[in-house]
Amino acid sequence: MSTDKKEIYIVEDSADYRQLLRMIFTKSLPDYPLRFFQGGSELYQFMILQSSETYTGRIPGLIIMDLNLPIISGTDMITLVRQTPPNKNTNWNGIPIIILSNITAQEQVNKCYQVGADSYFVKPADAQELQALLKTICHYWIDHNVLATP
Repeated sequence: MSTDKKEIYIVEDSADYRQLLRMIFTKSLPDYPLRFFQGGSELYQFMILQSSETYTGRIPGLIIMDLNLPIISGTDMITLVRQTPPNKNTNWNGIPIIILSNITAQEQVNKCYQVGADSYFVKPADAQELQALLKTICHYWIDHNVLATP
């Protein structure tokens, strides 16, 4: 796969779950560049940096986010991403946002879609199921989906 592949932003506050995701990507999906964020506020700070005219790093192609995040909740973070104006690097409103959460309440799922999530998945309990889900997500959203440009 090409070295200009867009980066996957993973927003997850659990260090253990970030480590599990890192392990799965390293072993099974090594061609997908990742950037981890411990919460929405960290992602938002990076979005500001990434919006700079002098930014030369990879651009995001997908955001995979937990719903239960400290400081800025997942739904508030989706709203912030969707309301961020496009810049020369990124059309934030067009970046796919995938929720990967333990929350199964339909009202929370509905709220995520209402504020701009593109997909919602309940975290699989089994690591092999998680690996298969991540492969499917990456193949669809990174390899086959075409994003709008700024």
